[in-house]
Amino acid sequence: MKHMIETIAIIGAGNGGKASAADLALQGKKVRLFEFSEYHRGIEGLLKTRRLKATGAVNGEVELEQVTSDLAEAANGADTVMVCTQALTHERVARELAPLVSPKQLVILNPGSTGGALLFAHTFKQAGMKKLPVLVETSTLTYGCRAKGETVDIKLKVSRVVYGVLPADATADVGPVIEALYPGLVRGASALEAGLNNANPVIHPPIAILNAARIEKEGPKMLFYRDGVSPTAARIIQQLDNERMALLRALSYPAQPDPVTSVQQGYAESTDYLECYSRGSGYCGFPAPDTLDHRYFHEDIGIGLVMFCSLGKTLGVPTPVCEAVARMGSIIAGIDYLGQGARTMKALGLDGLSIEQLKSYLQTGELPRA
Repeated sequence: MKHMIETIAIIGAGNGGKASAADLALQGKKVRLFEFSEYHRGIEGLLKTRRLKATGAVNGEVELEQVTSDLAEAANGADTVMVCTQALTHERVARELAPLVSPKQLVILNPGSTGGALLFAHTFKQAGMKKLPVLVETSTLTYGCRAKGETVDIKLKVSRVVYGVLPADATADVGPVIEALYPGLVRGASALEAGLNNANPVIHPPIAILNAARIEKEGPKMLFYRDGVSPTAARIIQQLDNERMALLRALSYPAQPDPVTSVQQGYAESTDYLECYSRGSGYCGFPAPDTLDHRYFHEDIGIGLVMFCSLGKTLGVPTPVCEAVARMGSIIAGIDYLGQGARTMKALGLDGLSIEQLKSYLQTGELPRA
């Protein structure tokens, strides 16, 4: 089935959602922007005018077709649903979308945050959906951006983002239409390959853990990457990255160090781990968060590193550094992320699969019969 992208419902009106809305509307698409009612403040101004301004790498002012806190209103009649929320919200979004989406629609997770497409598929099936929409997962958000009110500053439209499709058999159909919107997209062999190209779990936790006291005392006065990446932090990042790449190789997927990817994306100029993150032009200006109650812990450890550890057990790939960083993050956050198991092979309904069965599922979207 050939997919067309003309009317897009964007779920989540944070940085990524507003960047996507502005960019896609400037490309001539009809864009609807949804946000949950409890985060209503993020769209208050837009509810009145529907006008959104983008500055930076994407520049212009657009009028959105719709801004709403009614998910059914946003999704009804849209040919594409793009989810631009943090990974911690994925399960809720999938659950609430399940009765609203049809197999004819395309669902894009921008980003998928390692396993997002697999989680949506599992949640949709649990909700009783017999035939699922095609799911697309990007490895990372397609923009480096910050939004405030009715303006979004897009510092960077990322030049290289691996994406994957579930089922991978549908890639030839949906690939051309999404690549037309995002020329920096690179086709992966599967949604899981895309997810394992998400380097946020590799980069953010070591910096946040080693700079926890400074973040608590200084907050945004500290520049997260420039001030936070020391030789020790860079060494831990590199060791985590080695384990991420080992997972990719165990699935026969290509693997490259994240600093190489960062240079290709436009975030950095050096492929050395320390130079890349501490001095990269796309990294060095970002401020630190003002709290440790943050996605660098809850998402990048509780979702990302937990998923790396779980997948490692399935693939027979040791992940001792991922586990050590996850345990240290758990101590700081007061949350047993590994015990919680928010995103594991079991949580995705994929526990007990062999590597061959897992790869077959990624290709076809069909689990082996019991």
